[in-house]
Amino acid sequence: MTEPTLVESSRTSRSIYPKPSAFSLSHFSTADFIVKDFIEGLTSSAIPANRRSGANFGTPTFDPKPYIRTFEGALEQLKDLDEDLSAKESELKEGVRRAEIDHARTIDRLSLKFNTTLSEFQRLDSSITDGGGMASRIGGQLEQLEKQHQRAADAKFLIQCYIEFSRGDTSRLERLRRTPWVEDSIKCAVVSRQLGLVVKRNEGPARPGTKELIEAFSESLEQDLLKQFDDAYREFNVPAMKGCAKVLHDFNGGASVISNFLNQMDFFIAAGKINAGEVVIEDDLKEQLSDPDANPPGLDPSLLTLVHEIRDVLKMESETIKEVFPYPEAVLGIFLQRVFQQSLQQRLEMVLEHASNISALAFLRTLQVSRAHVMALSDDLKAHGLTEHPGPLSSGTTMLLDQNVEELFAPYLQDRGYMEKEKESLEQLYTGLLLKFHMFHEQRKEQKTLGVLDRLRKSRERAIEKVLESELAKSQSDALSKIIGFERKAGKDNHLSDVPLSDADGKLNVEFPKRMLKWLAEAVGRSLELSSQADTPRDVSVMLNILVENMRTMYLDVALDVAIETAEAQTKGEPDLSYLQELKPATIIMHLMFAFINTALTPLSQTSLTIKREMVKLTNTTLSALEQKVNGVIQRTIDIVLAHITLLLSQQRKADFKPRDDEVRLTTLQTPTCISTTTFLAKLTQTATASLDGANLAHFLTEISHGFRTALLEHLKRHAVNQAGGIMLTKDLAKYQEVVNSWKIPAPRDAFEIVSEIGTLFVVRPTAVRDRMRDGVLAKVKPQLLKPYLSRREDYASAGIEKTLASEL
Repeated sequence: MTEPTLVESSRTSRSIYPKPSAFSLSHFSTADFIVKDFIEGLTSSAIPANRRSGANFGTPTFDPKPYIRTFEGALEQLKDLDEDLSAKESELKEGVRRAEIDHARTIDRLSLKFNTTLSEFQRLDSSITDGGGMASRIGGQLEQLEKQHQRAADAKFLIQCYIEFSRGDTSRLERLRRTPWVEDSIKCAVVSRQLGLVVKRNEGPARPGTKELIEAFSESLEQDLLKQFDDAYREFNVPAMKGCAKVLHDFNGGASVISNFLNQMDFFIAAGKINAGEVVIEDDLKEQLSDPDANPPGLDPSLLTLVHEIRDVLKMESETIKEVFPYPEAVLGIFLQRVFQQSLQQRLEMVLEHASNISALAFLRTLQVSRAHVMALSDDLKAHGLTEHPGPLSSGTTMLLDQNVEELFAPYLQDRGYMEKEKESLEQLYTGLLLKFHMFHEQRKEQKTLGVLDRLRKSRERAIEKVLESELAKSQSDALSKIIGFERKAGKDNHLSDVPLSDADGKLNVEFPKRMLKWLAEAVGRSLELSSQADTPRDVSVMLNILVENMRTMYLDVALDVAIETAEAQTKGEPDLSYLQELKPATIIMHLMFAFINTALTPLSQTSLTIKREMVKLTNTTLSALEQKVNGVIQRTIDIVLAHITLLLSQQRKADFKPRDDEVRLTTLQTPTCISTTTFLAKLTQTATASLDGANLAHFLTEISHGFRTALLEHLKRHAVNQAGGIMLTKDLAKYQEVVNSWKIPAPRDAFEIVSEIGTLFVVRPTAVRDRMRDGVLAKVKPQLLKPYLSRREDYASAGIEKTLASEL
């Protein structure tokens, strides 16, 4: 045996360095493989075991060789693994390449088959399409042939029936008539109608009596069908009713069966009984209808009942109409027309006629509430849908319903008839309300001299006569008696011309215009509801003229003219200013009147600029005229008051401010003239505050104070004053100042201060006159203007006042 070589010996001999642990490809493919741990494992395996122990206690020297050997071994294993991995990758790539080639071949083969199949399908589809067109043409031709065959059969049957009828034989149609099938009945009706047409077109060849026989058969057929319909209606057999209606519709258009259907309704029977009865309105309702101060009552009970029944029967019968008749909308239209034009219109006319006999207001209120209920009925029917339920009513039936509602009230609303009735009602009510006012002024003794009353007398007499001759007056209505203020007495023959009068009846009453405006507001609201929108400007213009004519001309003008003429008649003695009390209610009435015009009337004329301009012009003219009359009364009163004050001051005795020593009394407060003047001013103040307010009162008292001050200043120039008289004078002036201050108006109080200051010149010592002239309000007065007052001092010359005044000039 040969010895091993050195190299082999070295390979087989055990190495002094440890080998790295073996590892495979699966070692790196695990999920928990970490490179750091792998390197550390290699490093730990490179250290020999004897060096890991602690035998050598000295400091070990670093030996890289174990690490080098370990890492070299690891690299060799990694190279082997890499080579194995590359080989496997090559095998896999080759497998993928072969699979892709096979897949491409398969796709090409399938594409070829698909294209072949698609071509076959298209060829087949084209063949089917050509065959379908041919089949459709063949079907159309067959259908045409069938129609021609049916027409030929119908014509043959018609000819056979005609020949048999000409021979007096009706058996063929009788057999068809008696079958239980609806289609046969329809065919019988159609043939019967066609036979009638044939006879009408060509009566020559027919034997005598053929026409009569056909007509008799047709009439018998119609009556038989109607009887069947009646029986089915009583039993409410809807299918049978539907069949009869269809046959009769094809036979004669269905007019007879529709009429028969409507005539059998219980509604028309009940409505006929209602309309046959008289309209009976309870007395309380009559008074409420005619009383303008009461709220408008509801609808007449009989008419209200009829409206409710119409609503119920239309909803109920529309369902039957929809199920029975082939053309339900046409039947419903006839039903609606008959309901509105017969039943409802007849009762409405009776109710309105009865209301018109009560009063114009009763008629208008009844017309308004009737239309409101009918409109509500119309809206309810539209919402229900009737034959279109639960959908809305069709447009055609909606138009028909609106037309019937409009025609129902057209006789009362067209040609301005309604507004004439409204005008008549307002004039009647206004004249009745102002009747006692007019009668009072007619009976005044001064009426012969009152120009305005003379001009208005004829107009008022006609108005009063119209009221007394109206239906409301003839009925001796309690409502009109209430308006006029006429209290009926039981057991006596009362008449509206026997109206008792009092002084209060001739005075302005604010409650009257309030009631008048309330009545007018009701009329305006009614016109907006009943008249068309285009007529609104004309309507409010008419109402404005009625308001101006009655509230201004017949009421305010009369009262203000009487006040002016009463003021003009104040010529002697202390003036009676009671007429001034008319101004306060007059101004309140004016405010109410024009507030109503500007709020309720003028805005409604916006759609017509011409009418609006005329209304604004009339309003402004009326306001200007009334304000002018009010100002005229105030100005005339100012003149009368100042004239009387001047008269009272002229009664001042000369000795009042120049009394003798034995005539002076410490208890004497004011002179008799002052007492009478202030007493008159107190009465004036009481009357003015009760009759005027606001700017009118302030203007009136201011003008009085200015005139009074002027009169007093002139009055002080006329009387000589001694020392004792100066005291009396200042007491008088203080009293005058007190009266003026009580008015609580700044301007008169400040203006009257000059009078009191001048009064002090009569009581100061002669040596203090100069200082007094230079103090307060008097410092603003030129000295020469004070001379007329100072010269009336008894010591004017003797005390040197004259020289003092001369030095100041």
